[in-house]
Amino acid sequence: MNFTDYYSKFETMQRWAIGDLRKSTIKGTANFLVAMGLFNYIEMLGAFYFPEEEFKKGTRGIPEKRFNYVFENFLPKQYKAIFKELKDIAQKGAYDCLRCGMAHEYFIKAYSTKGTDITIAYTIYGVSENDEAGYMENVVSKDCGIEIITLEKNKYHLRVYNPRFIHDLNSAFETFKELVRKDKTYKEKFMKRCQEIHLENFN
Repeated sequence: MNFTDYYSKFETMQRWAIGDLRKSTIKGTANFLVAMGLFNYIEMLGAFYFPEEEFKKGTRGIPEKRFNYVFENFLPKQYKAIFKELKDIAQKGAYDCLRCGMAHEYFIKAYSTKGTDITIAYTIYGVSENDEAGYMENVVSKDCGIEIITLEKNKYHLRVYNPRFIHDLNSAFETFKELVRKDKTYKEKFMKRCQEIHLENFN
């Protein structure tokens, strides 16, 4: 397949991913599943900049590198502050705290720091069933899809606003696509990843 064909397939992938997240929030009132999907899609998007071919066999930390790159480069600037804050709080950073915690343990992960237990409670916000207006209100009223509140020393509350986060993930896809169209390095990496996963079979 040529670049145009792969790019078209990628746009379909984006449309399905964002559409599923949006419908699951509005029609299915799914909160946790949507948040978990968001963190996984961040990593998936990053793989189109870091294809397997770039790493030696057995190299560790590839998923985190992909996740971190999108979190720091394609999401709005407010996410960078959250990224840094989570690294300070949770030691192992946003990837392990959010993506791995939710995917593997059903909880956001936190760690003991110098003998002191750090606790992070969390709430995931969606909307009521078929509440399109509430969905849009969440998008326009929040600056970022993630917020960290300090409750007291070593105790935090993390809030995930799914509608705003879905909006920002879609913007991340658009930013990445623009770079793929304009930047030779991005285009080459994109093509390698498409070939690795046989994106031609995506229908």
